[in-house]
Amino acid sequence: MKAANIAIAVLALSAAVVQAPASAFSLGNPLASLGGSSSSSANAGEVLRNTRDALVSFTKAEMGLSQALGGYADLTAQQQLVANMKTGDAAPKKEDFEALVAIHKTAKELIDKKTGENAALDASNKSLAGKSMVEYIKGVVHTKKIAGSVQDLAKNPMAMVGDATTLLYVAKEVPTITASAASSTGNLMKYLSSNGVDMAEANKEADTLGK
Repeated sequence: MKAANIAIAVLALSAAVVQAPASAFSLGNPLASLGGSSSSSANAGEVLRNTRDALVSFTKAEMGLSQALGGYADLTAQQQLVANMKTGDAAPKKEDFEALVAIHKTAKELIDKKTGENAALDASNKSLAGKSMVEYIKGVVHTKKIAGSVQDLAKNPMAMVGDATTLLYVAKEVPTITASAASSTGNLMKYLSSNGVDMAEANKEADTLGK
């Protein structure tokens, strides 16, 4: 019953990301307080900072899962790159988003390959896999919420002051990442569980999918 509930939630989240209008996401309307171009620019900067920070956390989780599954050639270098990225109040940069998207694609390719093969998970990596899965689910939920705010801003010409190129890039890539991650979450959890990974905490986090 637990697995069925998780599967239903994952499907609901994936469908919501792909089909729902931007206004349906739960961070609220980021344009409500805009009073002019400077306010719009400041709001766009805040949303982009939040998006970058969410993607940093999410890609760290993906790299943790990748490491637990055996890793890939550039994993160590990518982990160092993300570790050195400035977050919080630091101004968001397009090149950071491009790097995070590229890392996501590399990590996802390995994760999909290993789960598709049902490759045996080394016992020494089970703890890392379990912890990374918890952060992975948190990342899916968080980026789902942020995606709506980014798309709303990208549709508002006043929000483009100083952030147009970065904002349009993020508005294009983040929903795709979220939908892809949501659609694969159920299979990933099933794979880890079948390999003896403690999924208690991940299952608790999975209860928030689709909400």
